[in-house]
Amino acid sequence: MVEPAIAFASPLSLILDEEHRGGQRLEEALFLSFTADLGFFEEVALGVTQATGARVTVAGDVSMARNDPRSVRRAGRSYLAGLAYAPGAAFHPKLMVLAGPEHATIALGSGNTTLAGWQANAELWTVLRVDGERSPTAVPEVAAWLRGLPEKVRFSAGVPQALGRVAALLDRLHGERTPTAPQVRVVSSLHSPIIDQLPHGPVDELAVFAPFYDQRSMALRQLLERFRPSRFTLAYQPGLSDLDGPSIAALVKAYDGRVISDNDQRYRHGKLVQWASEGQRWALTGSPNLSAAALLLSQGEGGNCELGVIAPIPTTLLPDGIEEPTARLRSAAPLPRPIVGHGPMLLGALRVSGGLEISVARPLSDAAQLELSQATAPPEAWERIADIPPGQATLTVTAPADAGSRVRLVVVDSDGVPSFGNIVFVVDPDRALRRMTPAQSQTPTTRPPDLFTDPRLAERFLGDLETLRTGLISTPAGVSASSSTDGTVVTAPPDDDENGWERYLDECAGRVGHPLIRFALGLPMPTDTGTPFQDLLPVSWDERFTDDIEAALDEDDAEVVAAEHDPEAAGAETGTTTLPDLGQTDQEVRRRYRRWVERLVAIAPDLDPPERMLVVRLTLWTVAAGAWPPAHTDWLPLLSRAVRALNRNDLPERIEPQVGSLAAVALAVLRSHAPRYEITPETLAFNEASQAVGHLLPAVDSAYVTEYTALLDAAFGPSVNQAAVLDVASDVVQDDPLTDAVWTLTEKNRDVHRHGKSLLHVTGRFSNPALVALEAVGAAEDAPLVGAWAGSDSGEGAWALVIWRRPDLIVVDARRPTPLWRHHRLTGLVGPRALAAQRSFESASSVPHGPRNQPFELASQVLSDLSLAGPRPPQCGL
Repeated sequence: MVEPAIAFASPLSLILDEEHRGGQRLEEALFLSFTADLGFFEEVALGVTQATGARVTVAGDVSMARNDPRSVRRAGRSYLAGLAYAPGAAFHPKLMVLAGPEHATIALGSGNTTLAGWQANAELWTVLRVDGERSPTAVPEVAAWLRGLPEKVRFSAGVPQALGRVAALLDRLHGERTPTAPQVRVVSSLHSPIIDQLPHGPVDELAVFAPFYDQRSMALRQLLERFRPSRFTLAYQPGLSDLDGPSIAALVKAYDGRVISDNDQRYRHGKLVQWASEGQRWALTGSPNLSAAALLLSQGEGGNCELGVIAPIPTTLLPDGIEEPTARLRSAAPLPRPIVGHGPMLLGALRVSGGLEISVARPLSDAAQLELSQATAPPEAWERIADIPPGQATLTVTAPADAGSRVRLVVVDSDGVPSFGNIVFVVDPDRALRRMTPAQSQTPTTRPPDLFTDPRLAERFLGDLETLRTGLISTPAGVSASSSTDGTVVTAPPDDDENGWERYLDECAGRVGHPLIRFALGLPMPTDTGTPFQDLLPVSWDERFTDDIEAALDEDDAEVVAAEHDPEAAGAETGTTTLPDLGQTDQEVRRRYRRWVERLVAIAPDLDPPERMLVVRLTLWTVAAGAWPPAHTDWLPLLSRAVRALNRNDLPERIEPQVGSLAAVALAVLRSHAPRYEITPETLAFNEASQAVGHLLPAVDSAYVTEYTALLDAAFGPSVNQAAVLDVASDVVQDDPLTDAVWTLTEKNRDVHRHGKSLLHVTGRFSNPALVALEAVGAAEDAPLVGAWAGSDSGEGAWALVIWRRPDLIVVDARRPTPLWRHHRLTGLVGPRALAAQRSFESASSVPHGPRNQPFELASQVLSDLSLAGPRPPQCGL
């Protein structure tokens, strides 16, 4: 089946989905990429990928191998880190395959295995799922491509075998299921140019976007000649898209096309060829740019190794933008292109019985030296272990080396200047192909008070959230074309699926742990703890191991892990009777916690619902614990932003009482610091938060309010008692301007009460009661009709009645025996509130109605609408 386009932030979403599936374990996890940042992969994805039980293989283009040896700790030991060499071109596919005995997930896209490709850039992905009784017809096409790759691409040891294992798994899975989604096709440059695999025109429309074009726009020209579109649209990012402006401008003009300028600051790395014909829209997505090397040549002809997918799509994947004149393209010059190095390139180093089996990408033209840096030695420590003669592609050197050790080639020119090649990591096949058992996969067990005992632990938790800020998307078996344009779309589990709900909670707990998720949801704490997977080689030179790790999916730091999983702590009381007191710590620690909250709030919009709730609750705790000095209110905008992040359409119905209750508690705290009678930053913080989450408050449950206010009263006083929280929630839900006006005037020490739905009565002694009544009406000026009296307590002496019904302001001023009637019409930005601030009616336009001692028709009408027989104030007791 073909699913509509959805957005997910990165392949990490799919990995997390697999890691928390339950009993269905994976066998293989394959990642192919042009650029593969192994340090990023280890820190972000390796732990959760191994927790699925899969063997892990990562391979990238050898010419792009630029890994920092200090950040790569497990290559060759815990997973197979491979390299690929495509002669004469680039190894450019972006593919992830997660395959097990009963299901598989395949992601074909544009994102490299890097921080940019999985998070920062806007990428395009298409997902194939083999599950249940269905398998897309494109799955065996992927398998055939994997099986044929080693014929055209030279890989380091172990990668061809991994490709074969994955291909065999996919073929078996597909053969046991009913084929679906026959419209979806995989295309590649393995045997023929990709352009030859695209349909012929004419088509109704053609739209393209790519970050890279060839310098004479030959690929785009041939696309247009092949499709012959009636309408043509080209989207690009000024200053970011690498294109030949004059040639593209000429093509746009020749085909009477239009140009869309995508001015989003986020780099759009997705590649798109989209066309419409006979009422159906189609898209080619994947790795190919709009270049000759990507689209016009097969690998045998010197083209790139590319992989794409053609699928029907329900809506356009073209980015939003502003149409601009074609002339601007003519001035766009191609961006500077990086110079590809031609130095010695190592493809791999494999441990064998006789030492190390060394393979090079292409036979050396000159003799080279082979250098080794042992895994336990600092990355700067190198020793020469062998001389490599020219002309050889593979040889064995008799040098002992642990798995994970670093190897490189060095060529010295005639002047004695060395040229250093890329670094590869020694692979121990027995260790790299080892699979984790399910028992080794554990989730964090950090408890809320733990985060306040050590700022390093708090920052490490924040790092986990920043790394795992992607939302899990539940999609059935089939195909989905995906566009990661904003990285924020999250699909909540079905509320009527108990198993799905439990899996969803497990997914959330897998990121931050059961204690913190239960803390967010107001649920009892669990009593079970476990031991995390640990496969790091501790060495003295690794600062991360001996100091602090800001983000670690696989619990790398043994010291902190031991503290977190202390058996005595596991059996201790899960609750706490007092809030941690940061006021007893030094100023630097308090500053670290303030920065911690700022970063928590910044990433909150990208998190799942329970994690967003966790950010709100931790913000409240941090403020209450004393991270900010008592007189400081810098935290109010942060709490407001955290509360506003709760307002998303992905909230599961069954946690609405918790979300509403937590929002009500936070609003009560904001309300206690926000004056109503003037607009201050604190008032704005409350107003923005209440407008965002007001629709959640009808679900407030007093039991959850009690849970969420626990331990906060010492810091926030009566504002967080249950009655006060429920009162604030009620005010926001009712959204009654007169109720707000009563609160506002009370805060100004006015003695005020209501008379029915639309009338206010302010009592006291005033020199100018008309201005006091105007102040009251101004406090409720958002009401469609409101009137306010101001007069003495006894109802005798001077009084005034002011009535407001936009744009008319009626004033009855009885400072004399005979009341005077006035009519002002307010336009523009001037309203009763603004007049009250000026303490004058002078800036309001007057409307004459004859003698001022007589009521006029409009005044009589609004009195009638207020159910008043006359203007005189009622006789009210004190």
